[in-house]
Amino acid sequence: MLIDLNLASITANVKQYDVCIAGAGPSGITIARILAAQGKRVALLEGGGLEYSQQSQDLYEGKSIGLNYFDAVKSCRLRYLGGASNHWGGMCSFFEEADFKREMNGMPGWPISRDEVFKYFDAAKAVLDLPKDAFAHKKELGFTNFTQFMFSLSPPTRFNSKYQKELKESKQIDLYINASLTNVLLDNSLDHVNHLEITNGNLAKFKFSATQYVLAMGAIENARMLLAANSQIKTGIGNAGGMVGRCFMEHFNIGYGRFAIDNPTPWKGGITIRSTTAFSSKANVGSGHLLFSPNETIIDYGRTAALKHKLRQLVCKSETATELTRKMMEFDCDGDGLITSIIEQSPNPNSRITLDTERDRFGIPRIILNWQYTQYDLNTIRTLGIEAAKEIAKLGYARVHLHEDILDKSMEVKNIGAHCHQMGTTRMSSTPKYGVVDENSRVHGMKNLFVAGSSVYATGGPCNPTFTLTMLAHRLGDHLLTVTA
Repeated sequence: MLIDLNLASITANVKQYDVCIAGAGPSGITIARILAAQGKRVALLEGGGLEYSQQSQDLYEGKSIGLNYFDAVKSCRLRYLGGASNHWGGMCSFFEEADFKREMNGMPGWPISRDEVFKYFDAAKAVLDLPKDAFAHKKELGFTNFTQFMFSLSPPTRFNSKYQKELKESKQIDLYINASLTNVLLDNSLDHVNHLEITNGNLAKFKFSATQYVLAMGAIENARMLLAANSQIKTGIGNAGGMVGRCFMEHFNIGYGRFAIDNPTPWKGGITIRSTTAFSSKANVGSGHLLFSPNETIIDYGRTAALKHKLRQLVCKSETATELTRKMMEFDCDGDGLITSIIEQSPNPNSRITLDTERDRFGIPRIILNWQYTQYDLNTIRTLGIEAAKEIAKLGYARVHLHEDILDKSMEVKNIGAHCHQMGTTRMSSTPKYGVVDENSRVHGMKNLFVAGSSVYATGGPCNPTFTLTMLAHRLGDHLLTVTA
């Protein structure tokens, strides 16, 4: 059932639910559907509405004081039903076992195994509308320290349009819109959530009570709310080890340089390679994907491909060819393509979310993002780029020109970008010393508060996060069924 909290009366306070979920993005919606299918009563709380509004989006305003990040942290997120899935690109990939185990910067890996997550592999594929043969496409191109990797593409799934009708018609799920979480209140024992304070767009406040509670608002908002809910515990909820907001991770998007193709045969669709576990371990670096993307204006396919490529080489290398000739031939003589990446960022406690003194219109402190990398990350960036260039050249596929700041370790790496893959801040760990939630995504020190989404990632791997967070949502949904039985 759909309930617009802007139109609701104070009687909304009297309802009691099995589970109350704050956040109606991919994780929140997935968990709600799993619980509802087994007869559980669920309150699914969306801070925004059914469509985008600037007033709602402005609540995501914040400051960035570290590495340059997108539009002061706001543009990567969308504050309405479906969350970031409303502008998701649909790329899916998955963790290797080593991505779960890898220790970096003195921070342990995940307290769970890959198998515990991947039992939900097929379920996540169905939710994200992936084909049955997803991830089966692979070309073997002779690399030694890399494997040829093919991402699988979701249509992409828009959780708003796909599930809105189902949520509206559900007898088990009450979908509340314009329902912003503004406080988490504990009972006197301080180890148990008593209720959530929810505020509508008119600043009226409501109490929502349940047996179990889930925060599923994204990596930034999950940490923000745990830190801001400090009226009973000064340092915030789940922050006994001081880890709430720490280890904010992204995937590095590095402009490595350009390449000139020598052999057009393997290049249709470009080449994406992923570092092998053996190489990352031997070189003591993280993992990553490197994407060699040819300019489509110069790579043709079919009978004349080789001839056109040879002609291009002659024109571009000629000292007498005019600029007009090159433009008429549609040749980009600066190179045949660009090299970009999805590089793992290691968990770094100094890369973090903190609270600002400035507050939003609900009175919640806005966030300050201090995104930082480590020397380990720089080693990963350089090592993977240089090794990939060597192998591409050795195989005769292309000649690679890497930027000077990649080759020269005395220089600062320029143009470190990101992918809007926000992870960490409430990382999963065995103890509060290294994280915020336990192996079941339950907040350390709390009996009935859980966190869902990529904020629980102990490591980020080199993978777009949506596929893995959907598997984790299924896992948490199953666990909540056992604790609400």
